[in-house]
Amino acid sequence: MPDEPTFMDLVSLLQITPNTPLEKLGSALNSSIFDASNIAGTLKQKGLIEFTAYYPGPNTITITPAGTGLISEANLKSAEPLDHLDTTILQQLSGGKRSPLDLQNTLNLRPKDLALRLYKLYKQGLAIYELKSGTVAIMLTEKGFLNAKATPAQQPANMPAHSPAPELQSNAPGAMNSAQATMQGTASGAQKPGEQAVQDQSSDVKQIAEDLSTTGRSTKPKLLPVLIIVVAVIIIAAAVYFIKIR
Repeated sequence: MPDEPTFMDLVSLLQITPNTPLEKLGSALNSSIFDASNIAGTLKQKGLIEFTAYYPGPNTITITPAGTGLISEANLKSAEPLDHLDTTILQQLSGGKRSPLDLQNTLNLRPKDLALRLYKLYKQGLAIYELKSGTVAIMLTEKGFLNAKATPAQQPANMPAHSPAPELQSNAPGAMNSAQATMQGTASGAQKPGEQAVQDQSSDVKQIAEDLSTTGRSTKPKLLPVLIIVVAVIIIAAAVYFIKIR
């Protein structure tokens, strides 16, 4: 867009006063006569200024209504609050971009929109510019640099921090107690089959002994060999069972 006003065009217009002749435009723009002539020709081609061409001069420069309208639009834009595009431009400047052309190529932004945004940052004290040799260089102020670095780090206030560690720690005692209770229950409830068999056989022996005691003394001599045999069989069976399970 060759006819689009750029940031260089805007700041060049701001340096032109009613008392600025064409021959001294180089001094106002901190540029050589050749560079100043190119800038003046560009501004005239875009309809932003008019100047006379008398020899040997001096020649006057007049800002056209289009140029005055551009300055007014830039001043109105500069009073608006910062938005996402402004912070993006600040971040690009903090990353090393210095010229409007670099920013335009990176952001793919219309030259006039970029010019208004850069002027807005300048008016709000976030950036400054320097005219030299027919070009303009942009630098951040301290305020602009801090703003550029603080913006990406901000997070929504309602976003809870993800901290699974406290939850695990709070649940750890309960989980440990549950595990301990389970182990204790298993240890107390889960007995070996051999031990259970010995307990059952001991109960049977006690029951037989009680039954024998109720039959009287006269039957004890007759049942004593039987009792000895039963006890021996139980002991042998328990021993064999323990050997098998081990």
